[in-house]
Amino acid sequence: MIVCKQCGHHNEDSDTFCGSCGKFLEWTGERVVVAQPEPEPPPPEPEPEPVKLGLIDRVRQAVGIEEAPAQPAATVEPEPVAPPPLVRVVPVTSAAPMPPSPRGGSDPPGPVPAPTVASPVAASAPAPAPVLAGVGAPVAAAPVPAPVAPADEPISRRPISVAPTTARPRSAPRTLEAPTRRHPGDLICGQCGEGNDPIRHFCRRCGNSLDEALAVRLPWYRRFLNKVFGVRTREAGWRPSRVGPPNVMGLVWRIIRLAIGALIVVALLAFLLVPAFHNLVVDRVTSAVTTVRRAVHPNYPAVTPIGASASSATVGHGPMLAIDGYDNTYWAALASDHAPVLVVRFSGPQDIAAIVFRSGASGSAPGDAFNLQPRPHLLHLVFSNRYATDITLNDQDATQTQSTFLDETKAKQVTFVEIHVVTTYAPAGASASSVAITEVEFRTKN
Repeated sequence: MIVCKQCGHHNEDSDTFCGSCGKFLEWTGERVVVAQPEPEPPPPEPEPEPVKLGLIDRVRQAVGIEEAPAQPAATVEPEPVAPPPLVRVVPVTSAAPMPPSPRGGSDPPGPVPAPTVASPVAASAPAPAPVLAGVGAPVAAAPVPAPVAPADEPISRRPISVAPTTARPRSAPRTLEAPTRRHPGDLICGQCGEGNDPIRHFCRRCGNSLDEALAVRLPWYRRFLNKVFGVRTREAGWRPSRVGPPNVMGLVWRIIRLAIGALIVVALLAFLLVPAFHNLVVDRVTSAVTTVRRAVHPNYPAVTPIGASASSATVGHGPMLAIDGYDNTYWAALASDHAPVLVVRFSGPQDIAAIVFRSGASGSAPGDAFNLQPRPHLLHLVFSNRYATDITLNDQDATQTQSTFLDETKAKQVTFVEIHVVTTYAPAGASASSVAITEVEFRTKN
């Protein structure tokens, strides 16, 4: 344990900076060893039992002729013998030339070795290595004369000596050590990434402030399981505040949550392993999603009729032109037909949700002008399932559509629709027809 002298905070042995004040523990910290409990003293040794004397020993003791114990013989140590003095033979050479031989010979002069006996005191000190004259002796380098510039050369043209500069060493790339701990709830240092206890104010590795540090967040499944099963992390020293009988409702709620979790697990296994259950779930989910989508964002695809008939029609404007899908052709009833009827048939039962009309005449002929033909005003619709309704149209030309939405629960499984023209908008002049309808479209809801 390391105790900070600045604030008195107790830190772990592996911490470098104080967790309370952020001081460097090498300077302000003091390592404290936790006192260990003193060991118990060893039990005293039992006293030796007195020696029991035999009959003969007691008689000898009474008479006074006890035997004295034999004394051990003293060991005689040999006297130390002084070692002989060390004698070292050192060869001595002389570099001085010797006088010529008295015999007059031509022998070259040379050094004559003379053996000498060194004293024991001199032998103990190391003698310098012998040096032969003229062999291996260091020779001083001859001084090099400095170059002298000619007198007639100007100073600006003289060379200038520049001292070489030392290359600046490059700083090695910094290597960040991996964090040593990352526990849930730890504060992550933004400088070195080390995990710290939530009670610390400064990083345990680099000493950076932890005011803006982020805490390690639990994974989503751990948070979900903690909420479902009531797993909570209690702080040190936590005690329940409730005093009294046990919480029965809390126990019941916990049992209910465990039962719900077990049902979810069983349903998931059945969905993966039982094909019939899998198909049933897929169908139910698809139907529910379709119902919600139709209520929020419905689609209205067109239903194509297979035929049409009318109570009457003028030449060139038969009832099939009202369902051909073109906006430049139209159906026109005879002028003598005061209650014209248009019947539209489908290939099979259909759920009609909307009807789209294009009123009046349309075309490029002079007699096909919009205001020269009567336009439908009030229509009475009768469906094959005996559902009937009235529709009122505005006086608009064929370039504009008029949509009417029906109750999807009414016009179901319809095979044909009768359109009865009750009233019309009067034309600008005399007309050869009693009503004109450019196009009728039927749509279903999907």
